Amino acid sequence: MLEITPAGDNQNCIEARGEMDARGSARLREEIARFFESGRGDLHLRLQGVEFIDSTGVEVLLEAAEMARASCRSVTLVQPSQQVAAVLSAGGYGTLFGYDYCGSEEAPPPSEPLVDDTLVTETFEAEGRAENIAPLRRGVERFARHMPFTGQEMDDINLAVGEATANALRYGCRTGREHIRITCTRCGRRFGVEISDAGEGFDPERLPVVDAGHMAEGGRGVHFMRCMMDEVHFRFGNGTTVEMVKFTREQPDREDTD
Repeated sequence: MLEITPAGDNQNCIEARGEMDARGSARLREEIARFFESGRGDLHLRLQGVEFIDSTGVEVLLEAAEMARASCRSVTLVQPSQQVAAVLSAGGYGTLFGYDYCGSEEAPPPSEPLVDDTLVTETFEAEGRAENIAPLRRGVERFARHMPFTGQEMDDINLAVGEATANALRYGCRTGREHIRITCTRCGRRFGVEISDAGEGFDPERLPVVDAGHMAEGGRGVHFMRCMMDEVHFRFGNGTTVEMVKFTREQPDREDTD
């Protein structure tokens, strides 16, 4: 869910908190359009509280940058969260915006769990409805947190899974009665996730090529999946399955202090 604090009559700042996904971005798009239609100055978007952003949220930000450019104004991202900054950088869109970090410093990373060579598998399944996408994504996140991923790597997994589940909903769940099935595995340094739906599939090699910083529509979700994960594979037949793999970093051997 995305909470939005609109700009007041004498303010040029809109604040967003929560999840900038397909379900939560529509109102932000409306607020930004209303801001530019009002004829006010440069737009400041405070995104410190954005916990998740996918290609739909990125599209809203790109539309804001385009509206600003067309009216000789600018968009400044105020204290964007780590994931917002990383996703914009991965897509090559970072230079389209100004930034104001207000002198803030990042918090120290939490302690990481150790690598476990035991094979663990967990499956999640839900009807293909928009309100089920975030709970499915959070289930995968909880599973992956048992591995020694950094905060940035967890954000990468979140984005990739968000894009894959959004595609499953859009193309494989036409009526809302179809199911999305997710199977996660972890073993040693390897984390794997398979996301399946009843859709007919597509040719991933015929998707538009997304150039860095290019604002054209189409193919952005798969592009982010490939940027964020170490391996991405598609399988078709009795539905569509995307398999994604991410490996943890090599851990240095601990010295024997005895």
